[in-house]
Amino acid sequence: MQIKTKTFNTISVIVGLLLTAAVWHHMASNPRWAGDNGPGVGKLPREIVAGFMKQAYDDGKGAQAVARYMAPKSVDLAMDAADRKDGAPIKHTIRRVVAEGLNVVVWHCIDDASGPSMETVDFFRTRDGRIVDRARPSSQALPAGKTCDQVSWPKPSK
Repeated sequence: MQIKTKTFNTISVIVGLLLTAAVWHHMASNPRWAGDNGPGVGKLPREIVAGFMKQAYDDGKGAQAVARYMAPKSVDLAMDAADRKDGAPIKHTIRRVVAEGLNVVVWHCIDDASGPSMETVDFFRTRDGRIVDRARPSSQALPAGKTCDQVSWPKPSK
């Protein structure tokens, strides 16, 4: 049995259109984070880190923020940080935020009631709407008796 050229071409076009439609449907309805209802899905890395810091510092829900925003296999090199525990809100002042790609650097001053105020730099790396890495390479105590509001820093240049 032979298939006519016109019939073969028609079948080829139909199969090609069906395959294209299947690929389009899969890409449109099943993104990488399908089934993940995490807080950072569809957000920029800067927004993910801002959400984590708001919940951990402003709301005082550090353990909940870690569970919600950090990936299950995340690497946190600041395990003893105050923002990992639930408790009273922690006063902090954000000095600078730099975001590039999936990386976010936050320079902030933390007024922790349990110890001296600290100037701190945190490096965050995000993937798939969650924080996968955090490092705190620098943390410096303010002079005794000083809080973040009492220490002035130069304003950014224009």
